[in-house]
This record gives sequence, C-alpha cells and structure tokens, in this order.
Amino acid sequence: MIEKRSHALTATMAASWLVVVTGRYLLWLEYYDRIIEQLILGIAFVVAVLSTSWWTQRLIRHRGDIRSYVAAGAAVVLCAAVVVLPWNGVFGRTWFAVHHGKFTALAQMAKDGKLSADMPWGGWVHLPDEFDVLHFDHLSTQDVPIELYPGRVLTMGLSNEEVSENMFLYIYDRPDAARVSPCDLTATTFDDYWWCSRLGDGWWWLARKSNYPNVSLIRFDSRHSSTISALNSGVNERRGRGFFFPVLSIMDILPGTSP
Repeated sequence: MIEKRSHALTATMAASWLVVVTGRYLLWLEYYDRIIEQLILGIAFVVAVLSTSWWTQRLIRHRGDIRSYVAAGAAVVLCAAVVVLPWNGVFGRTWFAVHHGKFTALAQMAKDGKLSADMPWGGWVHLPDEFDVLHFDHLSTQDVPIELYPGRVLTMGLSNEEVSENMFLYIYDRPDAARVSPCDLTATTFDDYWWCSRLGDGWWWLARKSNYPNVSLIRFDSRHSSTISALNSGVNERRGRGFFFPVLSIMDILPGTSP
C-alpha cells in the first residue's frame, strides 16, 4: 500500500513538472487573457514543489547515501531552473528555429507583396492558414511602412493587448534590413516598449518591457481621436487588441496620421 502511494506521488511530481515546464515554455499560456491556463499552471507549480519536497525528504530518510543527496540536489536545481530560466527568449529562438521554413516563406510573401490585405487602412493583413502556428491564431498581423525611415515591418503579436507582450517582427525593403534592430529605430517606440533579440534573416523577437508606458494614459489630441476610437472598437473586437498601429499612430509615423 505504501509502495503504491509512493509511486503515485512520484508520478504526480513528474506530471506536475511536465505541466509547469510546458506552460512556461509555451509562454502564451501565461498571457493576461489566459486566466484558466494561469490558474492551472499556478496549481501545477504548487503541486510540483510540494511533491518534490516530499520526494526528496523520503529519499534521504530511507536511503541516506550519496546518490540520494545528489538526487535531492538535482531536484532543487530543477525547481530553481524552472523559476529563473529565461523562458521568453528560449521560446522565441526555438520557435523560430523549428518553424524557420514558414518564417522564410512568410518573409518572401511580404517582400513580393503577396500578403492579402484585410483592413488596408490599418495595415492589417490576413495570413494563409498554413502560418497559424506562427502566431497562435491571434489574427494581429500587420504589414506597415516606417515613415521616418526607409523600409517596412511585418509584425505578428502573440497576445491580445494594445502593446503585445511578445511579437515576431520582420524588417524588409531597406539595404540594412538584415542588420538593423527595431529597437535602434528611434521615435518608433520600439525601444520604449520592447526588448529586441535578433533571430536571423531579418526576423526579431520582441519581449515587452515590464515598465512599458501605459498607452491608455497617453492624452491624444483631436487629430488622433477618430483613429484611436475605431481601433479600440471595431478593430479590437474583430482581431484582438491591436498593438503596432495604435502605437505608431501616437508617434505620427504612419501615413494619414499627420495633421
């Protein structure tokens, strides 16, 4: 009976850590609009820590040899790694590597001007179904020019917020597109809102800063009011809350936003 209970708790420990690691890697499960997923991950983490604590104590108490202490130490390292590992960057880089072919194909479509415009006035584009895996079907993809600089950017947000928690970004139509960082393009707010990590081939992974400016607190003048109103109603209801266009509208760097 005791042995069966021990096996059951060990299995619980392994399963809970699997849920936690998977949830931390698939970081979109932790976004603000994933309340149920956050609750599940929180419960799984508590169960994982408690079951691991029980498992290490039992192992040391029953064996007490060097191997038990090594195993206990490994368990502690696992707990610490899950907490401190930069899962955000790990996800962005590995997701890009695994789906490199799709990212390359999408970039080529953008350069060839073959992306289907959904709402042209806002730069919204509709991606073919084959690319759903890249943005988790959030339908918040935009292809827009950067008016203060040469070139264009293709952005795919991964969360339904005005300033997306994470996004993939592709710069093209400029000679230094493969080298220039979006965070080096001053006055575009990229450096204010996100940390930029190079993925390669013109693609970047953007992680939102924890102290990013609150868009809702910015005071818009009359020339922006209609645009912001439209974005916060029809656009946001259809596609999840926009992130790139409203931000650029604030900075007057998209066509049609100047007085």
